[in-house]
Amino acid sequence: MISSPRLPTWVLRLGTLLLGSVLCLSAALYNGFPLVTSDSGAYLNVAVRPEVPADRPITYGLFMLVTSLRFSYWFIIWAQALLLAGLLLRCVQAFVPRLRSRLLRLTLVGLLAWATGFSWYCSQLMPDIFTAIGLLALGLLVLGKFRSGLEQAGLLALLLLSTIMHNSNLLSFSLTALGFGLVAWQQRLFARQLVRRAHWLAATAAVLAGWVVLPALHAAYGGGFTLSRAAPVFLMGRLVEAGIVDAYLADHCGDADATWLCAYRDRLPNDAIGFLWGADSPYNKTGGLNANLVGYRRIVRTILTSPRYYPQLATMAVQSTLRQLTHLAHGDGLWAYRENSSPYWRIPDLAPHELKPYLSSMQNNSSLHFEDLNTRTYAAQLLALLAVAAAGASRALRRLAPAALLLITIWGLGLVANAFAVGALANVLDRLQGRVAWLLPLGALLLLAELLPALGDWAHTRWAEHLAARPALPEKD
Repeated sequence: MISSPRLPTWVLRLGTLLLGSVLCLSAALYNGFPLVTSDSGAYLNVAVRPEVPADRPITYGLFMLVTSLRFSYWFIIWAQALLLAGLLLRCVQAFVPRLRSRLLRLTLVGLLAWATGFSWYCSQLMPDIFTAIGLLALGLLVLGKFRSGLEQAGLLALLLLSTIMHNSNLLSFSLTALGFGLVAWQQRLFARQLVRRAHWLAATAAVLAGWVVLPALHAAYGGGFTLSRAAPVFLMGRLVEAGIVDAYLADHCGDADATWLCAYRDRLPNDAIGFLWGADSPYNKTGGLNANLVGYRRIVRTILTSPRYYPQLATMAVQSTLRQLTHLAHGDGLWAYRENSSPYWRIPDLAPHELKPYLSSMQNNSSLHFEDLNTRTYAAQLLALLAVAAAGASRALRRLAPAALLLITIWGLGLVANAFAVGALANVLDRLQGRVAWLLPLGALLLLAELLPALGDWAHTRWAEHLAARPALPEKD
């Protein structure tokens, strides 16, 4: 018999990665074009004119410019999909070593895509997927799941890149890394060698470096050494929604510094979005960012440093974080953006030949529906919570899959930190939590995939011991 030659390992790995990337961008394939939101036009504007925007990092715009090759928007989301697929498959390999079949690993990723819809974030011309990419890299780095110093360096670079993609990532990743370090110290994980201190320090250093690297990048492009000039305005909008600015104006309307805003005291919007984007908002009526930036900074600084407002600030932070944790439905912002919209104006800039596919996509014909997917998403979240809680409550199960539980701990801290960074300091939006919420079902799948064979082996051993301990039956005459 003539045996068929086996394919080289690198070919199998590349094929697995490519198939995984198709799963990661399946939503865009279904839509007929990469998905956009109202903010996509702003990022595309940065890609065409590399200038530091006032309200967001320049990083993703530069990423779009490089990965598009000035030819196709598909290249941008495919680059995102390759990064995400590589990390997902690496996590499966590292935390479920028993699952050796490449087909089964792809099946697990496909099941996750169907149950959680994470592809709808990977397929967007937005930096949101880099929040999940950063947490995936952080988990691998902190737990030492890399095969060489070169792979560790690559993961550190990817973690740093993800950190500076979005302002909220700087805060949420820092809280996650430092929070896990505190947990590891309190639970003696370093002393028990369950986590190596050097691995945690390297990952934490990469995250904290973002606080210097991003301002330096902005300075290099003429934007000054700053994270975001508009940060006080976004926080101001959140304080307006919480009613704290009302209390501030009641206390300070007699001050000369507050006169310009006191004229609008009875007309403050009810929410942050109305304050930032409403046509009749005091923010826009008084000249926007440049006109009163110093004044907004002064008001925010006074509120944050005055103990009389601390009870309201604490209430706002807790309530907004908890609300954000429950807001993870799909479809937020994914409506039609046709003529006279920011994304429409920018699409011809990098790939003018793709304007017609953009207009004929399902999104721009209002043909996308998310009811069934959202039902699956919330069901997957509930089942994942139950599975993780059951495993964490059992000492025997904790011993069977300690690495997977530590990974879930890192991601769990990341989910809470993300909810705080976006919910308490900006807006409570489904899109901002949905972009990372699917990591919990992923962690539960990895945990179950690792536990089930171990539980089978444990049950087989116990049954064999039970049979061996039974008294022998007397022989019949």
